[in-house]
Amino acid sequence: MSYFVVTGLFSYLVGGFFVFKKRETFTQIVEFLKGYLTMFFAGLYLHSGLTYLFSSMGVLAGHTRPFFKGFRGDTTEALALGIIFYLSWKMGLILFFFFLVLKQFGEDYDDAVFITSLLIPIICFRFFRTDSFNIICIIIFVQLAIQFWPDYLEKRIKSAFINKTVLGLAVFFIIALFFFNKYVYKGFGMQKDLIRHGPGQFKYVAITFDDGPDPLYTPEILDILLEKRVPATFFLIGKNVESYPDIARRIVKEGHSVGNHTYSHKSLIPLSAKGQEDEIKKCEKAIEEVTGVRPLLFRPPRGVYTSFARKLLKDERYTIVLWDVSAMDWAELPPDKIVERVVSNVKPGSIILFHDSGDLVTFKGGNRTSTVQALPRVIDELKKQGYEFVTIDQMIFLSELMETEERLDENKNGGFEGR
Repeated sequence: MSYFVVTGLFSYLVGGFFVFKKRETFTQIVEFLKGYLTMFFAGLYLHSGLTYLFSSMGVLAGHTRPFFKGFRGDTTEALALGIIFYLSWKMGLILFFFFLVLKQFGEDYDDAVFITSLLIPIICFRFFRTDSFNIICIIIFVQLAIQFWPDYLEKRIKSAFINKTVLGLAVFFIIALFFFNKYVYKGFGMQKDLIRHGPGQFKYVAITFDDGPDPLYTPEILDILLEKRVPATFFLIGKNVESYPDIARRIVKEGHSVGNHTYSHKSLIPLSAKGQEDEIKKCEKAIEEVTGVRPLLFRPPRGVYTSFARKLLKDERYTIVLWDVSAMDWAELPPDKIVERVVSNVKPGSIILFHDSGDLVTFKGGNRTSTVQALPRVIDELKKQGYEFVTIDQMIFLSELMETEERLDENKNGGFEGR
């Protein structure tokens, strides 16, 4: 996450410069360029959807000066247009010309900006497949809509209130991110019904993939695994299995394990008990009907589960599988960064998390080119270090075997001491 925090802080500092109180053509051009160039240089630093998200949030927050009470930039719309132009010049032109048409028909400047902002969430999903770009557009829409809310509809909300609210939400997001990171990687209390890593006595590791199958990236990943003779475990989305049954069948045919990753990748926490059960059972049914294999491994979306799901899964003979090493390929890191993260954190018994599909929020649409490029390098490097690869099923078997041997040793030693 350090890459993105650095990007956000730098963009925040940039956003605080050249903030003008008067709306003039020159100042608007400067603010437009500030928005565009901030995104441009962020992309040079790290080309990733999450980088652009942090960058846009940072420059917008810096521009509105949340730490300086009672002051905000009056040309937020120009800054926002610069950000949008970087994401898509076509969308930027549509919004700009729509604004000009409204002005031509006599609309007040603020009203014209407000009405134009309403167009952003309508058309952004037509232009962008990635979650990060759509989230950026929604953030811009909310900020412009609140700032330019017409006086004749309702008294305009004070900018200080907006800034405090945004800042509070940002702090809450960071705290929640830290909490869930600890929750997923460390857990709380005794949790013998789930695994985060295998036995550390042998140099075995398990490679896992979430969110597939994907028509573009999963076959490429399967080709690499076949060439390298490495087994893996794929946690599949039920809807994707129904959409791409041939790929799901190929996964099983080539000796890989499959697990349940819910039917539509909905987080379990906000769902009702019935909703959680439906997500689990519908995915199970989809996998079994397509591949002929009834999955007994389950990985909750984002690694977050509930007490109800935990009990249900235990009753259904599932094992909850998390991980102890994340490639962070969901953030679309460059291949070098992915290889570095995995290789530097792996230890005997590690469960490595990759993604062959998915995006920041949804279960499809992300770019997994870096994953495909990094995977063979990760495999080769770990093989050089003496690691062997197993599926999660095999890792569970090894773990149970080690526990059995330890119990036998204890009984044997106890019996000897009693003589």
